[in-house]
Amino acid sequence: MTGLVRALLAVVGLILSAQVVVRLARYLLASRAPAADSLAPTRTAQRHAGLLGRFPLEPGMRVLQIGPADAGLVQGVAQRVGKYGKVYVVESTTDRAEQLAGQLRTGRVGNVEVLSGDPSRLELPDSTFDVALCVRALATQPRRQRALWELQRVLRPSGQLAVSESLRPGSFLPRRTLKTEADAVGLECREEHGSPLAYTATFRKLD
Repeated sequence: MTGLVRALLAVVGLILSAQVVVRLARYLLASRAPAADSLAPTRTAQRHAGLLGRFPLEPGMRVLQIGPADAGLVQGVAQRVGKYGKVYVVESTTDRAEQLAGQLRTGRVGNVEVLSGDPSRLELPDSTFDVALCVRALATQPRRQRALWELQRVLRPSGQLAVSESLRPGSFLPRRTLKTEADAVGLECREEHGSPLAYTATFRKLD
């Protein structure tokens, strides 16, 4: 009997030890998770800062951004143009427009107006904007050439279009293709940043 009791106690001890190890491992993983998550906003902010540094933005400008648009980036653009500037964002659906508008209200961003519409048929006046922005937005446009015509139309004389693209599954607009299509609508490439697979190209509307 004594041997059996000792064996049972040994088994119970092993079970308890295993439970302690499992709980300790869970605790350590949980304690590390917030630290990893906290890096995500920092990386996103750094990415936004890098893009904003490539855009020809100045205080007081009127800016048009073609969606899908990231709320954090839109907020950064709004800050760059300041209280005397204005940012208009065109989203493809009403749902996306309402979602973005809600995020901007939560962030107390006041100088942004979110619209819904088709980039290839912009219901906006001619020669209205100083800058137009397309961040990972042109590659998926079904009528991209028409959208470029519309962007050229709503830009003021010597206004600028900034296009940022990066390689991703299913959609990518090569820089050479973009330059050819932009040139066809009267947009001259003035500046390029990045690599062929992740770039920002800036175009100027010819007078």
